[in-house]
Amino acid sequence: MQKPILATLAVAIAAGQSIASWCRETGAKKRSAYRMAKTPECQELVRKIRSRAIDRAIGRLARHAAKSVDQIVKLSSSAESEAVRLNAARAVLADLLAVQGHAELEAEIRELKQRLDAQEARRAKRKP
Repeated sequence: MQKPILATLAVAIAAGQSIASWCRETGAKKRSAYRMAKTPECQELVRKIRSRAIDRAIGRLARHAAKSVDQIVKLSSSAESEAVRLNAARAVLADLLAVQGHAELEAEIRELKQRLDAQEARRAKRKP
């Protein structure tokens, strides 16, 4: 399998482009492209590309999160409209609960992974 072709196909798939469209743009044969797209190598590459894109988006959001929170808090206390203040206050509470829930789930997942790793290590020691 040609690596550059596989990489460009994986980038296209990760970005939501159809395989047929990619074939038209590149002149690749559809049958070969669909076969390539089904390989574990291509699927893993698509997963990694999407994961990097999501990480970058999260980074951009994180850089602006503090400003957004400051603005919501300001609105919750200084907006002239009671409806705006109420909605801002609700947003602060809802976002706080969502972040807290996410952090708790992340901690639980980390703990479960550690337990599984420990169990696997014990099993590996038992095997001759």
